[in-house]
Amino acid sequence: MGTMGRRDWLFVKGRECFLCRRPVAAGHLCPSCSRTLEMWEQEFRPCRRCGRLLRKEYTAELCPQCQEKLPPFRLARAVGPYRGELRRAILELKYRGRRSLAFPLGYLLSRVVAEEPLYGRPQAVIPVPLSSRRFKERAFNQSALLSEELGRFLGLKVLDRVLVKERHTPPQAGLDRPARLQNLQGSFAVVESSSVEGLDVLLVDDVLTTGITAAACTVALLQGGARSVAVVTVATSLC
Repeated sequence: MGTMGRRDWLFVKGRECFLCRRPVAAGHLCPSCSRTLEMWEQEFRPCRRCGRLLRKEYTAELCPQCQEKLPPFRLARAVGPYRGELRRAILELKYRGRRSLAFPLGYLLSRVVAEEPLYGRPQAVIPVPLSSRRFKERAFNQSALLSEELGRFLGLKVLDRVLVKERHTPPQAGLDRPARLQNLQGSFAVVESSSVEGLDVLLVDDVLTTGITAAACTVALLQGGARSVAVVTVATSLC
């Protein structure tokens, strides 16, 4: 970007919408994608705890899953549902290596945290880690890229080597809830407890579906000495 500040990029004229790549006069989202990201709030609202999206006519504050058993993290929120242009952006970043998307998506994550009072004042940002095998296959961790940008926007330190995935596991996609639980059991660990001891940390991932990955990471962080864990993701699932 030359001498241009990274934040200034958000307001440069004559660039493309980062989601659909249509031309925009200013900012980073075209009017159509901006409306798409806001329209879900007319139909859905987040579960107060896990942040997965409930239809407005569902009157309880907690989704059925959280009513049955609360997750160990304090709360989770997302930019929007895992569909449409938001889903496409995540897939472009994650599987096609379009790393430039981490910056604008990190900006959107920062808005979610800033606009949700329940986050309080997190003290550090931690990405959901990949196994060493998965990292070699992909050459980067999308959650770490998002965490780096989110940390810059919020002015928080990013602890990207504290939480590790000790063993490789098959992808969670396509597995039912019991299989996902079994798949991730005991796979995450904190390697530097002194780095998280007594901290309120912000755990970052691209998507929250069942919340099992976030829960497994949270358990490891709490056992490692963190005081509390809140989660923020680019997208989340519908209940």
